Amino acid sequence: MTRIVLCLCTLMAFSFIPSSTMAQPDEIPETGWAVGWEEEFGEGPWMLSESGTLTLEFWAENYDPYPLELNLEYEADLNASIDLPELINIGAQSNITTTIDIENVTVLDFLAGSTGDFTITATRANPIDGGDVTIDPANSQLEGELVIPRIADLKVELQALGFKVSAGTTALMEVMLINNGNIRDKVVSPTLIANGCPQLSLIGIGDLDGLLVDSIHDGAKNPQTTEEITLSPANSHPTKTCTIEIAVVSDGGGGTSISTQEVDIKASQSSSGEGSSSSSDGNGSGTDPPDGGDVDDGSTISTDFLPAPGITVSVMAIAVAAIMRRPKSQS
Repeated sequence: MTRIVLCLCTLMAFSFIPSSTMAQPDEIPETGWAVGWEEEFGEGPWMLSESGTLTLEFWAENYDPYPLELNLEYEADLNASIDLPELINIGAQSNITTTIDIENVTVLDFLAGSTGDFTITATRANPIDGGDVTIDPANSQLEGELVIPRIADLKVELQALGFKVSAGTTALMEVMLINNGNIRDKVVSPTLIANGCPQLSLIGIGDLDGLLVDSIHDGAKNPQTTEEITLSPANSHPTKTCTIEIAVVSDGGGGTSISTQEVDIKASQSSSGEGSSSSSDGNGSGTDPPDGGDVDDGSTISTDFLPAPGITVSVMAIAVAAIMRRPKSQS
């Protein structure tokens, strides 16, 4: 009898196991919410554009069986501002994507490669029972790092002389190199020409090649460097206005900068005197120089004509030819 009772108790115990398992409630659904950066943007750091802007996207997911409203606030370095909605709405057990614009960063105010952090914090607009629920408290914030891009902007400026340069003399002209970028730059491939004035020598351009020019972010209070080139017109240079042109290339990728400046060359007195005597007629009037040079003091003219002995020989040759061609008189 005892054995029968034990068997019945055992059977009854096993019979309760399935029913107990079936009586367990379903798994509690995941609740709360989270935010994160879209995968295509990664986790940063992100390089700003040269205009100091950046566009990013983030997702926000609601795991609750009812709609959700999130407030958004931000903090940012580099004096950046972030254009984003103050409030986003997410349907029950769904997700949305939101675009934000980081802007108003003055790139040239910072050294290239400088970084700054920013944070976007999301909070539930209408907390349940005065509290908030997220899967992970860290998922309520979006964090990122911004990087300042390199801006190369090297300019060259020729400074005006303010006076005429006499032929056969020399004069110094200042060349100013200005770094408007946000990193130290270097001059490469400098060139210097005198348009229309082959008798004007320009010396010193080689000293500019490889010259380093600091930016204000390298500790330079005045981010510019002044060099000099030498102008040396030949003794025979006529009175003329010459155009000096200089070009430098930025090693940082800022392109080519060009500057021009006009220089007035004045013919030397000896050259002018010879030109005047050789080009004057019987009435003392002069002719304009063939290269369009200026008349000096109303009477002295700078020319590129042949010297007087050459003209004399030509006149004598013409006279001899005329005599030889005269017909003989008939007897």
